[in-house]
Amino acid sequence: MVVYDATVVEVTYQQQPPPPQGTPYPGPPPKRLRPHDPLAVALGNASLLGLGYFLIRRWFFGLLGLAGTAVLLVLMYQRKDTAYQFGLLGWGLLQVLHGLFLATRPPERTASIPKRIVAAVVTLAVVASGVVLKRGAADVADDVTAARRAGDCAKVVQAQDEVWFGDRLVAGKDMDRGDSDVEICGRLETVRSHLGTAVGLGDVDSVKEGYGMLGPIASDPRQQATAGAVMDRFVKDLQTMESCEQITLTAWLRTRKLSKNLLDRANAVVPRIEPNALLACGDDYASRKNWVTARATYQRLVTTYPKAKQAARARAGLVKATLAIELDNVRNLVLDGSYCSSPAKYSGAKPYHRGFNPAIFLGDGSQYADQLPAAWSIDDPYRATIVVCTETPGQGAAVQTCPYVPESNPYGGEVSYVTFRKVTVPVKVYELRTGRLVLSTIVQMSGEACPYRLSSSSTDNESVTPSDTQVQAAFRPLVVRP
Repeated sequence: MVVYDATVVEVTYQQQPPPPQGTPYPGPPPKRLRPHDPLAVALGNASLLGLGYFLIRRWFFGLLGLAGTAVLLVLMYQRKDTAYQFGLLGWGLLQVLHGLFLATRPPERTASIPKRIVAAVVTLAVVASGVVLKRGAADVADDVTAARRAGDCAKVVQAQDEVWFGDRLVAGKDMDRGDSDVEICGRLETVRSHLGTAVGLGDVDSVKEGYGMLGPIASDPRQQATAGAVMDRFVKDLQTMESCEQITLTAWLRTRKLSKNLLDRANAVVPRIEPNALLACGDDYASRKNWVTARATYQRLVTTYPKAKQAARARAGLVKATLAIELDNVRNLVLDGSYCSSPAKYSGAKPYHRGFNPAIFLGDGSQYADQLPAAWSIDDPYRATIVVCTETPGQGAAVQTCPYVPESNPYGGEVSYVTFRKVTVPVKVYELRTGRLVLSTIVQMSGEACPYRLSSSSTDNESVTPSDTQVQAAFRPLVVRP
């Protein structure tokens, strides 16, 4: 207290804080860390978009998180390996843990409801999108698998057409399998076309091409239903083919080496359908008089299926066709006059027997056949028993010698003498049933001698002129066997 002139003046001193201890920091004051919400950061980073880093303004880490996610997504799309999906999950977990670490470093923490809501919404949207994509891809894959197992290629293609980028991103391998199924269905359609052509035309080359393409597919366990559907269709169509075209394919199927897979399904029906087809085809050729092909078809049935019930009818058809072929051959030989040089058999003819045997007369001496009864000399080998081959007629024993004077000077001309001789015809008789020679002889005929006039070309030896009765008497031993 200080007193001046009795006036009291009070002076109060305020206590000052003590001066700071130590040496002050020469730079700017340290940056004060802001409080963060760890839950919001964790939720944000769980989105795989680096959102948690952006919420705490860690831009570098946020961009790094985005880049890492993008790289992993590209690798997932290209490599189609589930390891990258696990890698993506691991990358998200790493960001969550790192974000928590950064968010818990400041001395103070604070809850931020708006940030949590934003982080939760974004993360849920990302997770939901992934789930939806995964589920959608699984549904497509299931549809493709179901269609493939049902053997329905049309539905396989239809289901695979629903695939888009997102499906390939989350389920690349499944989508690739679907693409493979579509590609195989395209090849199966080509196989179906080849087999359809084979069935329509009886074309063996087409069925060979179809089997060549179908073989590798049939060996794939995943394609048993789709390949089986094509084969089943072929088997069904094979059984409804026209018989002669059908046996063309069944012959190839019967001789192909079994592959012990679904390709053998067609072979299983061959023993059941081929006998009927062979018989029907043989009958069809027989109805059109194509006896050579008919006989070959019947013979194949008898040889391949000797115990089949159709074999009995085929044997009868074989005999009929053989007889028809022999008859056609003999007819041709008779028609062109070459039978005598190339005798042939007709097994349907009667054997050369005692009694009456209808004959076909050929050769230079067949002129006398006109003097025989119609029943003796016939033209159709179907009704004949023998073929009589005649050579150029000659002259035999003398019958009578007669004098002749020239007509121009009947009273003063020189008399000439002409001897008339029997007619001889060398003959060979062939049994038509066997084509073998049964008789070789010379037929000798008497006849009218010394006619009133002779032609200017007459010689000293002339042949008699046999009557119908004499010709018949000469040839009777050949036609009517004693």
